[in-house]
Amino acid sequence: MRKRYSVLGMTVLCAMTIGYDVMNSSAQSPTRFKDTYQHWAESSIQTAVQKKYVDGYEDGSFKPDVPISRAEFIKMLAMAMGEKVNKIEGDGWFQPYVDRLKSKGIIPAEFPERYNEPLQRFEMSILSVRSVDKTLKGSMVDSTKMGLIHGVSRTDLDVYGTSTRAQAITIIERILSAKNGEKLQVDKYAASAAEIAATGSNVGTMLGLKAREVGTEWPYGTGVTMKLNQLIIADPSDVDDPYMKLIDMDSWYRETDKNKNIVVLAYFTVTVSESGVNKYRELHPYQLLTLLDTTNQLLMNTEQLKRWIIFNKPQVQMGFVAFAGKKDLASKTIEFDILGKHTVIANK
Repeated sequence: MRKRYSVLGMTVLCAMTIGYDVMNSSAQSPTRFKDTYQHWAESSIQTAVQKKYVDGYEDGSFKPDVPISRAEFIKMLAMAMGEKVNKIEGDGWFQPYVDRLKSKGIIPAEFPERYNEPLQRFEMSILSVRSVDKTLKGSMVDSTKMGLIHGVSRTDLDVYGTSTRAQAITIIERILSAKNGEKLQVDKYAASAAEIAATGSNVGTMLGLKAREVGTEWPYGTGVTMKLNQLIIADPSDVDDPYMKLIDMDSWYRETDKNKNIVVLAYFTVTVSESGVNKYRELHPYQLLTLLDTTNQLLMNTEQLKRWIIFNKPQVQMGFVAFAGKKDLASKTIEFDILGKHTVIANK
Protein backbone atom coordinates (compact mmCIF):
# COMPACT_ATOMS: atom_id res chain seq x y z
CA MET A 1 0.00 0.00 0.00
CA ARG A 2 2.84 2.35 0.85
CA LYS A 3 4.44 1.55 -2.49
CA ARG A 4 1.21 2.50 -4.26
CA TYR A 5 1.08 5.88 -2.55
CA SER A 6 4.75 6.40 -3.33
CA VAL A 7 4.19 5.79 -7.04
CA LEU A 8 1.12 8.02 -6.98
CA GLY A 9 3.08 10.75 -5.24
CA MET A 10 5.86 10.55 -7.77
CA THR A 11 3.31 10.74 -10.59
CA VAL A 12 1.74 13.86 -9.11
CA LEU A 13 5.15 15.39 -8.51
CA CYS A 14 6.23 14.70 -12.10
CA ALA A 15 3.01 16.17 -13.43
CA MET A 16 3.52 19.28 -11.34
CA THR A 17 7.12 19.55 -12.52
CA ILE A 18 6.18 19.14 -16.18
CA GLY A 19 3.42 21.67 -15.76
CA TYR A 20 5.84 24.15 -14.21
CA ASP A 21 8.36 23.63 -17.03
CA VAL A 22 5.69 24.17 -19.67
CA MET A 23 4.50 27.36 -18.00
CA ASN A 24 8.05 28.54 -17.50
CA SER A 25 8.94 27.76 -21.12
CA SER A 26 5.84 29.58 -22.31
CA ALA A 27 6.69 32.60 -20.19
CA GLN A 28 10.20 32.76 -21.68
CA SER A 29 9.21 32.13 -25.29
CA PRO A 30 9.84 35.06 -27.63
CA THR A 31 7.01 37.41 -28.48
CA ARG A 32 5.51 36.67 -31.87
CA PHE A 33 4.19 39.59 -33.85
CA LYS A 34 1.60 39.11 -36.55
CA ASP A 35 3.57 41.13 -39.10
CA THR A 36 7.16 39.89 -38.59
CA TYR A 37 6.88 36.25 -39.69
CA GLN A 38 9.55 35.61 -42.36
CA HIS A 39 10.48 39.30 -42.32
CA TRP A 40 14.17 39.82 -43.12
CA ALA A 41 14.72 41.32 -39.63
CA GLU A 42 12.57 38.85 -37.67
CA SER A 43 15.51 37.45 -35.69
CA SER A 44 16.90 40.91 -34.87
CA ILE A 45 13.45 42.11 -33.80
CA GLN A 46 13.09 39.17 -31.42
CA THR A 47 16.55 39.87 -30.00
CA ALA A 48 15.72 43.54 -29.48
CA VAL A 49 12.42 42.72 -27.76
CA GLN A 50 14.16 40.26 -25.43
CA LYS A 51 16.71 42.93 -24.58
CA LYS A 52 13.73 45.19 -23.78
CA TYR A 53 14.76 48.27 -25.69
CA VAL A 54 11.81 48.05 -28.07
CA ASP A 55 8.32 46.57 -28.04
CA GLY A 56 5.36 45.98 -30.31
CA TYR A 57 1.94 47.58 -30.45
CA GLU A 58 -1.23 46.70 -28.54
CA ASP A 59 -2.79 45.13 -31.64
CA GLY A 60 -0.06 42.48 -31.74
CA SER A 61 1.91 44.08 -34.57
CA PHE A 62 5.45 45.41 -34.67
CA LYS A 63 5.21 47.54 -37.82
CA PRO A 64 8.79 46.73 -38.93
CA ASP A 65 8.58 48.74 -42.13
CA VAL A 66 7.17 51.95 -40.64
CA PRO A 67 9.63 54.90 -40.69
CA ILE A 68 11.20 55.60 -37.32
CA SER A 69 11.29 59.08 -35.82
CA ARG A 70 14.29 60.76 -34.26
CA ALA A 71 12.60 60.46 -30.86
CA GLU A 72 11.94 56.74 -31.21
CA PHE A 73 15.47 55.98 -32.32
CA ILE A 74 16.98 58.02 -29.51
CA LYS A 75 14.84 56.23 -26.93
CA MET A 76 15.72 52.80 -28.37
CA LEU A 77 19.41 53.71 -28.44
CA ALA A 78 19.44 54.98 -24.86
CA MET A 79 17.61 51.92 -23.55
CA ALA A 80 19.79 49.52 -25.53
CA MET A 81 22.89 51.05 -23.95
CA GLY A 82 21.36 50.72 -20.48
CA GLU A 83 20.93 54.43 -19.83
CA LYS A 84 18.61 55.17 -16.88
CA VAL A 85 16.18 58.08 -17.14
CA ASN A 86 13.19 59.41 -15.26
CA LYS A 87 10.31 58.72 -17.60
CA ILE A 88 7.64 61.34 -18.22
CA GLU A 89 4.25 61.18 -19.93
CA GLY A 90 2.78 63.41 -22.60
CA ASP A 91 4.04 64.97 -25.79
CA GLY A 92 7.56 65.42 -24.47
CA TRP A 93 8.03 61.76 -23.42
CA PHE A 94 11.30 61.60 -25.34
CA GLN A 95 13.01 64.54 -23.63
CA PRO A 96 14.68 62.56 -20.80
CA TYR A 97 16.30 60.27 -23.37
CA VAL A 98 17.42 63.25 -25.46
CA ASP A 99 18.86 64.98 -22.40
CA ARG A 100 20.68 61.82 -21.36
CA LEU A 101 22.35 61.27 -24.73
CA LYS A 102 23.24 64.95 -24.95
CA SER A 103 24.93 64.73 -21.57
CA LYS A 104 26.89 61.72 -22.83
CA GLY A 105 28.05 63.68 -25.89
CA ILE A 106 26.24 61.39 -28.31
CA ILE A 107 23.77 63.99 -29.59
CA PRO A 108 25.76 67.03 -30.80
CA ALA A 109 24.54 70.59 -30.38
CA GLU A 110 23.73 70.95 -34.08
CA PHE A 111 21.46 67.88 -34.20
CA PRO A 112 17.92 68.74 -35.41
CA GLU A 113 15.42 69.16 -32.58
CA ARG A 114 12.24 68.25 -34.47
CA TYR A 115 12.22 64.93 -32.73
CA ASN A 116 8.86 63.67 -33.98
CA GLU A 117 10.00 63.88 -37.60
CA PRO A 118 11.46 60.85 -39.42
CA LEU A 119 15.12 60.10 -38.72
CA GLN A 120 17.33 60.59 -41.78
CA ARG A 121 20.17 58.21 -42.53
CA PHE A 122 22.92 60.80 -42.11
CA GLU A 123 21.49 61.58 -38.65
CA MET A 124 21.53 57.88 -37.79
CA SER A 125 25.16 57.89 -38.88
CA ILE A 126 25.93 60.68 -36.40
CA LEU A 127 24.22 58.93 -33.49
CA SER A 128 25.64 55.51 -34.24
CA VAL A 129 29.25 56.63 -34.64
CA ARG A 130 29.22 58.89 -31.59
CA SER A 131 27.69 56.11 -29.50
CA VAL A 132 30.88 54.16 -30.20
CA ASP A 133 33.44 56.98 -30.41
CA LYS A 134 32.50 60.50 -29.30
CA THR A 135 35.74 61.93 -30.73
CA LEU A 136 34.35 61.47 -34.26
CA LYS A 137 31.82 63.72 -35.99
CA GLY A 138 29.78 60.81 -37.23
CA SER A 139 30.05 61.40 -40.96
CA MET A 140 28.97 58.79 -43.48
CA VAL A 141 32.66 58.14 -44.07
CA ASP A 142 33.08 57.34 -40.37
CA SER A 143 30.02 55.12 -40.13
CA THR A 144 30.65 53.14 -43.32
CA LYS A 145 34.32 52.51 -42.47
CA MET A 146 33.28 51.29 -39.03
CA GLY A 147 30.69 48.97 -40.57
CA LEU A 148 27.77 50.67 -38.80
CA ILE A 149 26.03 51.91 -41.96
CA HIS A 150 25.73 49.96 -45.20
CA GLY A 151 24.52 51.23 -48.56
CA VAL A 152 21.06 50.77 -50.02
CA SER A 153 22.84 49.78 -53.25
CA ARG A 154 26.46 49.56 -54.42
CA THR A 155 26.58 53.26 -55.27
CA ASP A 156 23.77 54.79 -53.20
CA LEU A 157 23.96 55.65 -49.50
CA ASP A 158 20.55 57.41 -49.55
CA VAL A 159 21.99 59.97 -47.13
CA TYR A 160 18.73 61.92 -46.77
CA GLY A 161 16.49 58.88 -46.84
CA THR A 162 14.60 57.60 -43.82
CA SER A 163 14.89 54.32 -41.96
CA THR A 164 12.33 51.83 -40.70
CA ARG A 165 11.90 50.35 -37.24
CA ALA A 166 13.49 47.11 -38.45
CA GLN A 167 16.47 48.92 -39.99
CA ALA A 168 16.93 50.92 -36.79
CA ILE A 169 17.19 47.70 -34.76
CA THR A 170 19.82 46.39 -37.17
CA ILE A 171 21.90 49.55 -36.66
CA ILE A 172 21.51 49.45 -32.87
CA GLU A 173 22.63 45.82 -32.76
CA ARG A 174 25.73 46.84 -34.74
CA ILE A 175 26.35 49.68 -32.28
CA LEU A 176 26.18 47.27 -29.34
CA SER A 177 28.54 44.86 -31.09
CA ALA A 178 31.03 47.62 -31.85
CA LYS A 179 30.89 48.86 -28.25
CA ASN A 180 31.72 45.31 -27.15
CA GLY A 181 34.85 45.43 -29.27
CA GLU A 182 33.59 43.25 -32.08
CA LYS A 183 34.81 43.98 -35.61
CA LEU A 184 31.88 44.65 -37.90
CA GLN A 185 31.62 43.65 -41.52
CA VAL A 186 32.28 46.69 -43.71
CA ASP A 187 30.31 47.30 -46.89
CA LYS A 188 33.24 48.36 -49.09
CA TYR A 189 30.90 49.73 -51.74
CA ALA A 190 29.22 51.96 -49.15
CA ALA A 191 32.58 53.07 -47.77
CA SER A 192 33.76 53.86 -51.29
CA ALA A 193 30.59 55.82 -52.12
CA ALA A 194 30.83 57.78 -48.86
CA GLU A 195 34.46 58.67 -49.49
CA ILE A 196 33.74 59.78 -53.06
CA ALA A 197 30.84 61.95 -51.87
CA ALA A 198 33.04 63.56 -49.21
CA THR A 199 36.37 63.91 -51.01
CA GLY A 200 35.84 63.17 -54.69
CA SER A 201 37.95 60.02 -54.48
CA ASN A 202 37.89 56.49 -53.06
CA VAL A 203 41.65 55.91 -52.97
CA GLY A 204 41.47 55.60 -49.18
CA THR A 205 38.94 52.79 -49.22
CA MET A 206 40.42 50.98 -52.19
CA LEU A 207 44.18 51.49 -51.74
CA GLY A 208 44.76 53.11 -48.35
CA LEU A 209 46.04 56.29 -50.00
CA LYS A 210 45.19 59.98 -49.76
CA ALA A 211 44.04 61.94 -52.81
CA ARG A 212 46.17 65.02 -53.50
CA GLU A 213 44.88 66.98 -56.50
CA VAL A 214 41.09 66.49 -56.61
CA GLY A 215 39.60 69.93 -57.23
CA THR A 216 42.81 71.34 -58.76
CA GLU A 217 42.49 73.35 -61.96
CA TRP A 218 45.30 73.64 -64.50
CA PRO A 219 45.57 76.22 -67.35
CA TYR A 220 46.15 75.06 -70.90
CA GLY A 221 47.30 78.31 -72.39
CA THR A 222 44.96 81.28 -72.63
CA GLY A 223 41.25 80.70 -72.15
CA VAL A 224 41.41 76.92 -71.62
CA THR A 225 41.43 75.18 -68.26
CA MET A 226 41.11 71.60 -67.06
CA LYS A 227 39.97 70.51 -63.63
CA LEU A 228 40.20 67.13 -61.89
CA ASN A 229 36.81 66.50 -60.27
CA GLN A 230 37.08 62.87 -59.19
CA LEU A 231 39.69 60.15 -58.89
CA ILE A 232 38.03 56.75 -58.69
CA ILE A 233 39.62 53.34 -58.31
CA ALA A 234 37.82 50.27 -59.65
CA ASP A 235 38.68 46.63 -59.15
CA PRO A 236 38.56 44.60 -62.39
CA SER A 237 38.69 41.31 -60.43
CA ASP A 238 35.42 42.18 -58.64
CA VAL A 239 32.43 41.32 -60.81
CA ASP A 240 30.23 43.52 -58.62
CA ASP A 241 32.40 46.64 -58.75
CA PRO A 242 29.93 49.34 -59.85
CA TYR A 243 32.53 51.44 -61.69
CA MET A 244 33.76 48.60 -63.89
CA LYS A 245 30.41 48.82 -65.66
CA LEU A 246 31.68 52.07 -67.18
CA ILE A 247 34.61 50.35 -68.83
CA ASP A 248 34.50 48.92 -72.35
CA MET A 249 36.28 45.62 -71.68
CA ASP A 250 36.97 45.14 -75.38
CA SER A 251 39.76 47.67 -74.82
CA TRP A 252 41.26 45.58 -72.02
CA TYR A 253 44.50 43.90 -73.09
CA ARG A 254 44.23 40.12 -72.89
CA GLU A 255 47.65 39.82 -71.24
CA THR A 256 46.69 42.26 -68.47
CA ASP A 257 45.93 40.27 -65.31
CA LYS A 258 42.70 41.49 -63.67
CA ASN A 259 43.92 40.28 -60.27
CA LYS A 260 47.17 42.23 -60.46
CA ASN A 261 45.81 45.48 -61.84
CA ILE A 262 43.39 48.20 -60.86
CA VAL A 263 41.51 50.72 -62.99
CA VAL A 264 42.08 54.44 -62.44
CA LEU A 265 39.23 56.69 -63.59
CA ALA A 266 39.97 60.41 -63.61
CA TYR A 267 36.96 62.66 -64.18
CA PHE A 268 37.89 65.97 -65.80
CA THR A 269 36.18 69.17 -66.85
CA VAL A 270 37.75 71.00 -69.79
CA THR A 271 36.48 74.56 -70.18
CA VAL A 272 37.08 76.67 -73.29
CA SER A 273 36.17 80.35 -72.93
CA GLU A 274 35.89 82.97 -75.69
CA SER A 275 39.52 83.92 -75.29
CA GLY A 276 40.56 80.32 -75.98
CA VAL A 277 38.61 79.86 -79.22
CA ASN A 278 40.87 78.98 -82.17
CA LYS A 279 43.99 79.62 -80.10
CA TYR A 280 44.92 75.93 -80.23
CA ARG A 281 44.06 73.24 -82.70
CA GLU A 282 42.77 70.53 -80.36
CA LEU A 283 43.28 68.64 -77.13
CA HIS A 284 43.45 64.87 -76.98
CA PRO A 285 43.15 62.91 -73.71
CA TYR A 286 46.72 61.66 -74.20
CA GLN A 287 47.87 65.27 -74.06
CA LEU A 288 45.66 65.91 -71.07
CA LEU A 289 46.78 63.06 -68.88
CA THR A 290 48.99 60.00 -68.90
CA LEU A 291 49.12 57.54 -66.02
CA LEU A 292 52.66 56.49 -65.21
CA ASP A 293 53.27 52.74 -64.77
CA THR A 294 50.18 52.13 -66.85
CA THR A 295 49.38 48.99 -68.81
CA ASN A 296 46.93 50.58 -71.21
CA GLN A 297 44.36 53.33 -71.67
CA LEU A 298 40.78 52.09 -71.61
CA LEU A 299 37.69 53.10 -73.52
CA MET A 300 34.42 53.80 -71.74
CA ASN A 301 30.92 52.50 -72.34
CA THR A 302 29.63 55.86 -71.13
CA GLU A 303 30.78 59.13 -69.52
CA GLN A 304 34.02 59.26 -71.50
CA LEU A 305 35.78 62.57 -72.00
CA LYS A 306 35.51 63.54 -75.65
CA ARG A 307 38.32 61.94 -77.64
CA TRP A 308 39.25 65.16 -79.42
CA ILE A 309 38.31 68.54 -78.08
CA ILE A 310 38.50 71.11 -80.86
CA PHE A 311 38.65 74.73 -79.70
CA ASN A 312 36.35 76.10 -82.39
CA LYS A 313 33.80 77.53 -79.94
CA PRO A 314 33.28 78.18 -76.22
CA GLN A 315 32.43 74.88 -74.55
CA VAL A 316 32.57 72.69 -71.46
CA GLN A 317 33.53 69.04 -71.90
CA MET A 318 33.27 66.60 -69.00
CA GLY A 319 34.08 62.93 -68.64
CA PHE A 320 36.44 60.17 -67.56
CA VAL A 321 39.85 59.19 -68.79
CA ALA A 322 40.60 55.62 -67.67
CA PHE A 323 43.73 53.49 -67.38
CA ALA A 324 44.62 50.03 -66.16
CA GLY A 325 47.56 50.18 -63.77
CA LYS A 326 49.62 47.79 -61.71
CA LYS A 327 48.10 47.21 -58.26
CA ASP A 328 51.40 46.83 -56.39
CA LEU A 329 52.65 50.18 -57.66
CA ALA A 330 49.30 51.97 -57.24
CA SER A 331 49.09 50.85 -53.60
CA LYS A 332 52.07 53.12 -52.90
CA THR A 333 51.47 56.10 -55.17
CA ILE A 334 49.52 57.16 -58.24
CA GLU A 335 51.37 59.52 -60.54
CA PHE A 336 50.21 61.24 -63.71
CA ASP A 337 51.75 63.39 -66.36
CA ILE A 338 49.20 66.18 -66.60
CA LEU A 339 49.75 68.46 -69.59
CA GLY A 340 53.29 67.13 -69.67
CA LYS A 341 54.01 67.86 -65.99
CA HIS A 342 54.75 65.08 -63.52
CA THR A 343 52.06 65.18 -60.79
CA VAL A 344 51.44 62.96 -57.76
CA ILE A 345 47.68 62.42 -57.53
CA ALA A 346 47.59 60.08 -54.53
CA ASN A 347 50.06 58.66 -52.04
CA LYS A 348 50.40 57.55 -48.43
